[in-house]
Amino acid sequence: MTHSLFNVLLLTWTCWTRVELCLRTRSSHKNVVHDKGFEELFRTNTEEMENVPIHFDKPIPRWITGTLIRNGPGQFEVGNRRFSHMFDGFGKLYSWRFIGNGSVFFSTKFIKSDFYSKSISQKDISPYVLFGPTHPRFNHLQVLLALWRSMDNMNVNIFRFPSQRNKDGDFVSLNDIWDNYEINPLSLDTIGYQHPKVPSFGGINSFIFQNIMSSAHPLPEYGTPHLFTYLVSVAVVPGVKHRISLIRIKSTDDREVVAQWSVDIHEVPYMHSFSVTPNYVIFFSPPLFVNTKALLPTAFISNGLKWQGARKNMTIHVIEIRTGIVRTFSAPPIFYMHHINAYETWTKEIIIDLPTYPDASLIFDLNMETLLNRSERNKLNPHSILTRYGINLNRTQVSVKSFPESARYPCVTKFDMPVINEVYRSRNYCYVYGMVPKCDDTQYSYIALVKKDLCGNGKDRMWFYRYHYPAEMWFIPFPTDNESKPKEDDGFLLVPVLDGEKNASYLAVIDAVSMTTAHKANLPTRVPMTFHGRFFHSIK
Repeated sequence: MTHSLFNVLLLTWTCWTRVELCLRTRSSHKNVVHDKGFEELFRTNTEEMENVPIHFDKPIPRWITGTLIRNGPGQFEVGNRRFSHMFDGFGKLYSWRFIGNGSVFFSTKFIKSDFYSKSISQKDISPYVLFGPTHPRFNHLQVLLALWRSMDNMNVNIFRFPSQRNKDGDFVSLNDIWDNYEINPLSLDTIGYQHPKVPSFGGINSFIFQNIMSSAHPLPEYGTPHLFTYLVSVAVVPGVKHRISLIRIKSTDDREVVAQWSVDIHEVPYMHSFSVTPNYVIFFSPPLFVNTKALLPTAFISNGLKWQGARKNMTIHVIEIRTGIVRTFSAPPIFYMHHINAYETWTKEIIIDLPTYPDASLIFDLNMETLLNRSERNKLNPHSILTRYGINLNRTQVSVKSFPESARYPCVTKFDMPVINEVYRSRNYCYVYGMVPKCDDTQYSYIALVKKDLCGNGKDRMWFYRYHYPAEMWFIPFPTDNESKPKEDDGFLLVPVLDGEKNASYLAVIDAVSMTTAHKANLPTRVPMTFHGRFFHSIK
C-alpha cells in the first residue's frame, strides 16, 4: 500500500502522539501476531456467579449508583452440535451493581429460556427457529418442530417496561420478536416467558394473524413514561396482507395500537430499530425482505432474507403520534441496523441520523466460521457511512447527506453500535459514540471506540489499545447541581473489554470528553461478546 507524504507524516505523528490512536499500514503487519485473544470473544463461557465484588484501580465517584446490565451470546455449542452464526449463541446476562459507597458487584447468568433449558438437558441444540443453520443441521422432523416452536432466544437487549405490579418496572430480555423473558435485575434470575397481548388483535384476527417480529430497541415516548415499539403480524390466511403496527407500551400488560399499515406478502421488511421525536415515529424499511416461504424448509431466518436493493428503494414511514396518520416517503436503497437519534427543527424538518451500508451483506458475513478465521474476517468490510436524513413533511423529497471523514481520526465516521447521552433523546444533539472494527482498514480485530462531533466543534476522539476488544458503550451523564449545568458530553462511558493478551475481561470507565480511561476493574471471569445493554439508575 502506498501513501502520500502527507499521509505518512500524519500516521507517524498519530502513532507517537497516543498509543491508542495508532493506525497501522498493511506493511507493518508482517510477521506480527495481531489478533491475540480475539477469538475468545466467540468462545463459550459457562461460568455463572452472583454479586462477586470487583475493585477499580482508582476510587470511582460515589454518585455513580445503579446497575449496568448487558446481554449477548455466551455459549455457542451443546454436545456435538454448534451454531454457525454469532446471532444465535445462548443469551447470557452480565451486570455491574454500583452501590454508591464505592462498592461494585458483578454477576453473570444465562437466560433460562425454554430453548436453553431444553438444549442443556438434552445435551444438544434443541430445535427452534434460529438466524443461521446449526452444524450438523436439523433433520426434517427437527425443522418442523423448530417452526412450531418459533424463536425463543432473547440474547440481544435488556429493557425496563412500565409495570402495574412493580414500582421499579419489569425488566425483560429482548430479541427482534414479539415475545420476551422477564428477569430479576438484581440476581439475573429468569422469572418467566411473556407473550404480550394486543387488544385490537383479539377475536377473528387472532386466527388470521400471527404476531411475530418486533424490535429489540424500544424507545421512550417523549414526555411520557410510555415506550414505543412495533409489531409485524404475519397473515396465515392466503390473500391477506401482512400488517405492521406502531405499538405504545403503557405497561408490560397494557399495550395499544397507535397506527397500522399493510405490506405485501413478499415484502415484510427487516427492521432492527427506529426513531422517535416529540411528535413523530419514523421507520426506515430497507429493501431487505423476509420471505416466509423460503424460511419454511430450513427454519433459519437468514435463508428467508432477500436483498432487493437492485429493484427497490427504501421506504420511510413517518407516523404522527397524535393522529396515527402514516405518511410514506422514498429514499435510495441502503441497509442499517441502528438508528442513532432523531429530532425536529424549528423549520418543521425531521432530522434522522444513522450508520448506513450499501447492502445487507454485513449480517450475512457475521458467521462463526468467518469470525474465527483471521484471513477470512480480514476480508470483511464492516464500515458504515454516517448518514443524515432530512424529511420535510410538506415536500416529497428526502434530503440525504453523509458526514465527511476526519483527517485526524479517519475511522470516526465508520462506526456502529451507536450510543448517545439519553438526556438528548429526541432532541437536537452533538455527540454520538460508537464502535469500529478494522479501524486500521486491515485487521478486523483492530476495534476502536470513537466519539463523533456532529456539530463540527472539533471534538472527534478515539480510544484504541492493541489486543483489547471492547463492546458497545453506555453513557452516564455527570450529575446536575444548582451552580452549573453539565455539557452534553460531560459523563462517563461504561464498556466491558476483553484483554486478549491476558484472556481476561475488565470494565472500563472512559471519560466521554477526552475518550481516555478514567477507571478500570478486572472481572472474575471472561466476558464473550455482548450486543446491547442499559444502565438502570434506580437498581442497586
